[in-house]
Amino acid sequence: MAPPPDAAAAIADAWLATPFRAPCPASGDAPWPEDIQLFFDSAPAEMAAIPEGSDSACAICCLRKGMEFEPVGIIPGGEMRIVRESPTSAYVRFKAGSVEPAHHHKFGHDLVVIRGKKKVWNLTKKETYDLVDGDFLFTPAGDVHRVKYLEDTEFFIRWDGHWDIFLDEDLDAARNAIDAELGAATCK
Repeated sequence: MAPPPDAAAAIADAWLATPFRAPCPASGDAPWPEDIQLFFDSAPAEMAAIPEGSDSACAICCLRKGMEFEPVGIIPGGEMRIVRESPTSAYVRFKAGSVEPAHHHKFGHDLVVIRGKKKVWNLTKKETYDLVDGDFLFTPAGDVHRVKYLEDTEFFIRWDGHWDIFLDEDLDAARNAIDAELGAATCK
């Protein structure tokens, strides 16, 4: 069952306009309002079920239909489609095995994993997060973070301002740090 296009557009607009901050450590793990939690509970499975090239007229389905992705030039294996410029919102895909070197942004960002599996290291807070389908993560402005994609992964991300990225290490340093940590974890 899909909502009518007008309702789907209203849902997407409300989601894009929401300053997501919970539940996550940065907001004291306060619970989501019931309507937002319901959206998070159902939307990832619904969006993941949208077939490539779908003929649906649903506004959310159309976000994915016919998307032309641009490679993330500084990060091999990644590509994204910006769906709104400012504040920037994007649909992002990374291939399994891809790595985002340690980096930070001027603005915080919220993301929801649509499908896949990734591990995020927030180096500023010395915390790690294992994210899978439907998981949400807020990363505050300036927090240095590194990512490893354990499966082909798709996610929706929304920055609090215009998208930017400042690398804090190169790709080889990131791979070495991740290999050292993941190797040490498997030896325990």
